[in-house]
Amino acid sequence: MTAELQVPIGLRTHLAHAVVDCVAREIGADVLHIKGPAVDDGLRPVELITHDDGSTTSRTVPRLSTDADVLVRPSQARALVAALIKHGWSVVTRFETGSIFEHAASLWHTQLGYVDLHRRFPGVDLDAEAAFDVLWSERLERHIAHQPCPVPSTDGQRLILLLHAARGGGVRHPDAQLLWEGASADEQKRCRDLAARLDADLALAAASGRLDDFVGHPAEHLWRLLSANREPSRAEIFAARWRATPGLRARLHLLARVALLNTDHLSMRLGHAASRRDVLTAYAQRVPLFGREAGKAGRRLLARIRGRR
Repeated sequence: MTAELQVPIGLRTHLAHAVVDCVAREIGADVLHIKGPAVDDGLRPVELITHDDGSTTSRTVPRLSTDADVLVRPSQARALVAALIKHGWSVVTRFETGSIFEHAASLWHTQLGYVDLHRRFPGVDLDAEAAFDVLWSERLERHIAHQPCPVPSTDGQRLILLLHAARGGGVRHPDAQLLWEGASADEQKRCRDLAARLDADLALAAASGRLDDFVGHPAEHLWRLLSANREPSRAEIFAARWRATPGLRARLHLLARVALLNTDHLSMRLGHAASRRDVLTAYAQRVPLFGREAGKAGRRLLARIRGRR
């Protein structure tokens, strides 16, 4: 009997990027590799190493990632998912169930691990196809696992990492400290200019501490919650999403998504495909949970109203 070969996660992620790129080329899909090993060395933290003789040298710290993140041209997203399935990947979460932004599908391969396939990037409000065109037109190339992979421009990479930081702590996120606070005035200006072209000004403001510039914007409260240093409740997120969602049709879609159970996430939590019984049990557990969260949100709102008097 031969022992199963265990590929280190860091190496596995590099290989996943390279293989996904090969599959995309095979079907003629345009992809941009983002985050993790796709990030330019100039956007990575640098650490000083002190040697025994007292001398010091510096080295670029690798960006560790447990999955491969790829941005695909939105009109080609379904085709790429289908092609990856033919090459051994299985869908864990669909675009519609992956997050509140419905922006990415997560796929799993037994040897290559996870890939997060993005059809848009949260915080970019420009039409997804048009936004991809902007990033694609300025693409660079980076070798990952010896495979030439298209990546956004350096400014594009900086902006994407900052938009990601905006959803994970805002100005307190390490990437916000490194890539915004540590950026030069010219780098910040170029980043703001690109954000304006992609209609990503609000999300960038959440990462750079400028949300007060957007008071009254329909999505301001949502990005305050996402960039806050605490876990917001479902009720808070729903109220903020409702305020940020324009039009009756979009709000009806939001209501439908909130009402329906996310069976993909339930299956992930259970560790197996959710049965009908599992789904019914989960629905039954949601009623008191939503009641408690709505009560907490109501008490917070009442406290704010009283505080303004």
